[in-house]
Amino acid sequence: MASAARLLTRPARHMARRGLMAPSARYFSASPLNRVQDDPVIPPPPKELKAEDYPPMPEYSVDLLTMEQRSMYDMMSPEERAAFDEENTRMVAEFNNPQKRAAAFEEIEQTILQIDKEEDLRFEDIRPRRPGFWAEDEPDELVNTLEDGDEEINDDEITSLAHAEMELHREMREYARITAWDMPMLSKLAKPFTLPPQTHILRFRYTTYMGEQHPAEPKVVVELASQDLTPKYLTEAQRQTFLKLAGTRYNPQTDIIRMSSEKFGSRAQNKRYLADVVNSMIKEAKEGDSFADIPLDLRHHKYKTRLQFPESWNMTETRRSQLAARRKERLAAEETRAALVDGNSVISDAIKALPSLNPALQAKATDERERVAVKIGARKKVARR
Repeated sequence: MASAARLLTRPARHMARRGLMAPSARYFSASPLNRVQDDPVIPPPPKELKAEDYPPMPEYSVDLLTMEQRSMYDMMSPEERAAFDEENTRMVAEFNNPQKRAAAFEEIEQTILQIDKEEDLRFEDIRPRRPGFWAEDEPDELVNTLEDGDEEINDDEITSLAHAEMELHREMREYARITAWDMPMLSKLAKPFTLPPQTHILRFRYTTYMGEQHPAEPKVVVELASQDLTPKYLTEAQRQTFLKLAGTRYNPQTDIIRMSSEKFGSRAQNKRYLADVVNSMIKEAKEGDSFADIPLDLRHHKYKTRLQFPESWNMTETRRSQLAARRKERLAAEETRAALVDGNSVISDAIKALPSLNPALQAKATDERERVAVKIGARKKVARR
């Protein structure tokens, strides 16, 4: 039995010594056998182009500009456009000329060499930071590679409040420069004021907040007088219909119709919308129902009484002379009153000061005399003893 067991355990012991071996036969698989691919071919570095290797540039044309460049080009004056076209044509001609192109490239190379000679550019290798004693057993790899941001303390830095003050100072200096250099140039664009023609019956009002973007900036307000619509645009009956359509936007005291719009994001859209609303109201007053059986409702308006300054209160020469005469009479009466003796005041002062006229003062004086007599008598008795 021992020999049989030894024979059976020999292959297992032999396999344990040799280790696992790959099977000689390949297992069944539907995928084809793929071998390890070779290393990818590394493309050669790009060849440095010389001056003669560059293709020629196309002829200059405004159509070749981008959308942003074309918008800037359209904003130029005719003189600036001519100078811009001339400069671009010259640059294209010089680039397409091989001799001038080679000379330009040679000049750039010489400039780079001169800069390298003047400025000594050295790139020092930054050695990796060695972990300290407390970072030896740290499992985090970033602890050994990244520096702590709190180690560098800039003592010469100013506070956030000081930075805000500096920013305010910079903004004030910027506006001061605009005032000194840019605003005087605006006088060239000044135009003389002329009254608007009779055809301009709409008055638009905008609100601009200097130095900030405000949500109320797109709002536009339009005003028009109903009397300006007659007789060119509307008749008197049609004007009454127009006022009924306006409703609470009509002010009967000033005859002004005021409407506003801020439903769109830009001023131009709101202005166009208000103009369309006015045109539609005029069209409806002409072609629609006249509402002749409905009176014009003005209950929305609260009339405000404006007090007028009375004419009799105006300062005239006669009024001024009367006031001066009254002032002189008052001063003379005060001087006369100061020269007279007021008996009542003299008697009242005497009653307050003289005990014979004031019983209270007389009783107080008697009490004080009695106290003094008692003190003197006591001192005499002490002296006799």
